[in-house]
Amino acid sequence: MIDLYSWHTSNGRKVSIALEELEIRYRVFPVDITQGEQKERAFLEVSPNGKIPAIVDRDGGDRIRVPENDDPIPLPGGRS
Repeated sequence: MIDLYSWHTSNGRKVSIALEELEIRYRVFPVDITQGEQKERAFLEVSPNGKIPAIVDRDGGDRIRVPENDDPIPLPGGRS
């Protein structure tokens, strides 16, 4: 199971689209960047640089920061 930490931005949406297309099960944890939630301690434990989106592979324990450009989206287990 993938945990997706994201918000309603273009970068935030591209990961959920990729997960849907790849038929990978995931759950979403909203990070309201308009309220500064990306700077809260709980989120910084997931994404130390405070950037969204961030994904955590609960089965494999991988934490992945998604690039802020058009590079391929890295996914847990070498899937991209």
